[in-house]
Amino acid sequence: MTNSTDYFEDMLSDYERSLLPYVETIPLLLKKCAKDFEDKVAFSDDRLTLTYEEMYENIGRRINLLDSMNIPSQGHVAVLCRNNVDAMCWFLAIPSSGRVVIMLSSMINVETLEKLVDKFDVDALVAEECFLPLTGNLSIPIISAAECGGEVSPMADVTKDTTAAIFLTGGTTGEAKGVLLSHGALMRGAKNGTYKPTGEVLFNRYILLLPLSHIFGTVAGFLSCIYTGSTIYGCNDVRSGLMMIPRVKPTLLVLVPGIVELTLNLAKLKGEAFLEGLKCIVCGGAPVPPRLNKELKKFGIHLYPGYGMTEGANFTSANINIDKKPHSMGRIYPGQEVKLVDKELWIRGDNIMKGYYKDTAATAQVLTKDGWYKTGDLVSFDDEGYITIIGRTNNLIILPNGENVSPEEIEDAFNQSPLIQDCLVKEDTVGGQPMLSIEILPLPEAAKSHSPVELESLIREEAKKINNTLPSFKQVAKISLRTEDFKRTAALKIDRRDS
Repeated sequence: MTNSTDYFEDMLSDYERSLLPYVETIPLLLKKCAKDFEDKVAFSDDRLTLTYEEMYENIGRRINLLDSMNIPSQGHVAVLCRNNVDAMCWFLAIPSSGRVVIMLSSMINVETLEKLVDKFDVDALVAEECFLPLTGNLSIPIISAAECGGEVSPMADVTKDTTAAIFLTGGTTGEAKGVLLSHGALMRGAKNGTYKPTGEVLFNRYILLLPLSHIFGTVAGFLSCIYTGSTIYGCNDVRSGLMMIPRVKPTLLVLVPGIVELTLNLAKLKGEAFLEGLKCIVCGGAPVPPRLNKELKKFGIHLYPGYGMTEGANFTSANINIDKKPHSMGRIYPGQEVKLVDKELWIRGDNIMKGYYKDTAATAQVLTKDGWYKTGDLVSFDDEGYITIIGRTNNLIILPNGENVSPEEIEDAFNQSPLIQDCLVKEDTVGGQPMLSIEILPLPEAAKSHSPVELESLIREEAKKINNTLPSFKQVAKISLRTEDFKRTAALKIDRRDS
């Protein structure tokens, strides 16, 4: 099974195709953008605004600083910085100097920082001033995020196979795995992120709401926006970024579903003008409820759901026909081969990671010798090549009758309800017998419109209807309602381990 290139290429005009070829490295992308978009604003925050030409020079000065410190080629440089212009420039400067960038979460604590610096052999740390108190016990060089060198140094002679970044996955603790991504992988993801179904391909206005430590925000938002000559506005955090929307009037946002919910709630509170100018939201990082599409259509905004993982440089598939295929994650992006092995999706292409840093055992579990990455996702394809995620291999519940149940498949059925915001299916016991249970978080609007007793009655009646659409072995036997949100991961997915 192969991807459908025409599905995506048809989104672009001939002019856009000529301006947006696949380039294999970050230095080549920056050189091209400095030439093609030189006078257009690239990055902006409360302290600094740079055109594409100025961005290129600024990055050269940061490379000069790294070179002066004698950090070796392919040395590891971590960045602890909020989503401002300094963070954006460092993310680009480090791999453009031939070194490897590691973006750290701004939610990190001292203990975790020290573990990660040791585990991933960090040679130097770039830190924003507000994070300097966390670095006191580190024995590596600390670079001020605002600092630049005195000269403009040339970019390194890297190739598409040169390691560009290590992204942390599986948690933000010292136990996180480090995904090794090459220049070519990041650039394949960035190129695929240029495809937009609304015609809003070039010169977008964009707020960098998701952290640069998150592969989705980095590739789908940041790198793809650079690719298209867009203007990227930095922000300190999600809350401040959302409050910038009426002023910046972004034409494009890249968000996880939980932040789409927050954005919609603000728009309902403040009025339609709050989202004036916004044309498209690329949404991923967690399952995308179809009701978000219905809500966004009221504001004239196109929802563009997608699917991917850190190990595949984020982009695997995307759906431009959400009205027609509301439960699908779309079709496979160019540059990839895919196949199903016992319903598990395997992917091969130049977007796939090189492996996990210093973890050959974990790498061997998911990456075959001939380059296939085992995603761990159970999927199906329809006759038109649209992919639907059924669940995760490691989340399967084995019932006493031998049936394998994917909790995500049942959760998806319940999440279609206009009364339910989110839910979690688990294995439980009823009368001493193993059964399926579900915890349901009602939509705030439903909770406001009904008393607790009425709401519980309505949801239980809704659950009966949904159960009747499912095979008997997938029906839930125990239902409980939550008054507080689930514990969530950094991507705002429900944390199954702690919920």
